[in-house]
Amino acid sequence: MLKRGVDIETLKTFKGGVAKMGKMKNRYVFPIFNAKNNIIGFSGRDITNLSKIKWKHIGEKTEFVYPLFVNSEIIQQEKEIILVESIGDMLSLWQAGVKNTLVTFGTSLSLAILNYSLKLDPKKIYISLNNDSNKNNAGNIAAEKTQARLSRYFDKSQLKIALPPKKDFGEMTKEEIVQWKNNL
Repeated sequence: MLKRGVDIETLKTFKGGVAKMGKMKNRYVFPIFNAKNNIIGFSGRDITNLSKIKWKHIGEKTEFVYPLFVNSEIIQQEKEIILVESIGDMLSLWQAGVKNTLVTFGTSLSLAILNYSLKLDPKKIYISLNNDSNKNNAGNIAAEKTQARLSRYFDKSQLKIALPPKKDFGEMTKEEIVQWKNNL
């Protein structure tokens, strides 16, 4: 994770570490906590660049509302949510001072994130999945589907697709992320 520009203090915040054995061997692993601060799963990124699977998850992804154990108060104060695909995207935003994020762990919106959003009734939900316009459009199509799903529950003025200008936030500098945020 340090190679991806994430500093040690940020990593400590999320209580992760490198797995030396087991199903998550050779992955930087993040524990996933529920609202009661119980671990309900793990998400690990390959650190060898040898695995075909970049991110591996253990637990029921549909129940993950991550990283609420760290940023719940921030989201409640700002009344804005930025939805991103991966922990890596979230960490890049966090490093740039953007901390009101939730990770979808892929391209679909879980019922747990939807329920949390309904309880919060935010001023704005930014759908910021990966910008796959040069590839298979998966993130772009998913952003449109997520917006359509959310529009059943939220006013259209509360929703905005705001894809990163590059493929994902991990490919952007801190300055580019700050500029992206300012343009929201």
